[in-house]
Amino acid sequence: MKKRLRRRVLSRLLLTASFLISPTLLRAQQPTLSLRELIDSVRASLPSILAAESRVRAAAGSRTTAGLPGNPVLSYQVDQTPFPGRPGLPGDIPRETMTTATLPLEFLYQRGARVARANADVRAAQADAGAVRQRAALDAASAFYRTALAQTRVETTRELASWLDTLVAYNRARVEEGAAAEADLIRTTLEHDRMLAELAMREADLARARASLSAFGSGDARTLVRPVVFPSQPLAIPSSLTATPRAEVRAARERVASASAGVTSERRMLVRQLGATIGTMQTMGTTSMIAGVSLPLPVFDINRGEVRRAAAERDAAEFELAGQQRAARAELQGASDAATALTTRMRQLAVTDSTGFLARADESRRIALGAYREGAVPLFQVIDAARAWADARSTYYETLFAQHESVLMLVAANGVDLFSTIADMPALGGPLR
Repeated sequence: MKKRLRRRVLSRLLLTASFLISPTLLRAQQPTLSLRELIDSVRASLPSILAAESRVRAAAGSRTTAGLPGNPVLSYQVDQTPFPGRPGLPGDIPRETMTTATLPLEFLYQRGARVARANADVRAAQADAGAVRQRAALDAASAFYRTALAQTRVETTRELASWLDTLVAYNRARVEEGAAAEADLIRTTLEHDRMLAELAMREADLARARASLSAFGSGDARTLVRPVVFPSQPLAIPSSLTATPRAEVRAARERVASASAGVTSERRMLVRQLGATIGTMQTMGTTSMIAGVSLPLPVFDINRGEVRRAAAERDAAEFELAGQQRAARAELQGASDAATALTTRMRQLAVTDSTGFLARADESRRIALGAYREGAVPLFQVIDAARAWADARSTYYETLFAQHESVLMLVAANGVDLFSTIADMPALGGPLR
């Protein structure tokens, strides 16, 4: 009677062991990291974003310089005076003094092109900063989902190892009672040990994923041990997406404008050092005015090479713009197709009733275990059902995270700022796994 009761208790323990400790409950007892929190940290403290913003300020400083005129040149000249320490000049030779100021006039015809180029450089730097922000958000999200997948695999493997540990105890009790062959116990023990080895590899993968994720945080070492939380449902594709030029395309377009202004600026450098001079000259107590204009004669076009260089840079910028536009169209099409395909599949996998993907995997494992306990199926079918359950969970979350990333990539491909969009994505406010 005791043996029968012991077997019944072990059987019930085997059926319910995997539900005694919930990973969700464990995560609720310690600080967690959400994608929204990570993105906020990236926006506030990621060095590459801060560096891009600094380059915008640098371009704005150059724009200020481009709009300023040249400084006037003051000169003072004395004629008919002896060297210091030498006797005076013979005869009654009057000393002459001359004071002049020369104002450069180049800015009158060069300032417009210089300012136009500087303005385009500022806009290009701002667009580059936007592109850096988008890439940083996508890279951070990718690192987040890699960590989430590694974390899910660790939890699945740990739960399966615990389940197998209970199966080992059950088979050991049956062997001691003489109700089962020792071969089942040996096979179950080997599978349990293999699962522990796989768990160690999964934990190593998780450690590396968390290390990569911490690079997007604020530098706090505690980020490495914070489990991530994520929606268990696919993200909805925003229905009101309006395609706008991507930051990379805007930056390339502004570089074309800058290069075109550079060509104009180099052409206007044909006449250099144009200036107006005004001053006074004093001779024998008489003061007279001096006025003049200095205009170099462009007999030789010494700036011809610079004009050709600027024109070639403009052509290169136009080709780069065409390449960016072509790449943007291709990425938008690819992101749209990928998001549509993955979303369609995830809607089928994410069914929460008894016909759902994960529910059927759970039911398969439960049925196989019940049949094995009744002696209807051999042990290998139970182990195969357990592996299928683990593979199903891994496949589900791998597809789920790929769908999340595809939606974010689609938003970015449409030129929409991810930092202002991620907080409003429909599934991010939904139930967390």
